Amino acid sequence: MKSLSSGEAYQNFADTLNRVSYGNEHIEIKRSGKESVYIVSAKDYDLFQQLLQQAEDKIDIEEAESRMNDSEQQTIEFDEFFTDFE
Repeated sequence: MKSLSSGEAYQNFADTLNRVSYGNEHIEIKRSGKESVYIVSAKDYDLFQQLLQQAEDKIDIEEAESRMNDSEQQTIEFDEFFTDFE
């Protein structure tokens, strides 16, 4: 992964965007004393979002399965649940 200072990225902004967009590069932009930022292509960002969603879904499923298998978990009937809202 290529790293640039914020000044370098600013001076070569069009080239930086082209390298990411057409060259499939990921670029780290370092800012003095601050957390880095990254430029990635829209395709890679979409893939990241999909992978993040899959990971979150997996955690949710594992939590639900754990609760369903917990013998001490209190359960109520469907109709009973909704009477509490009336």
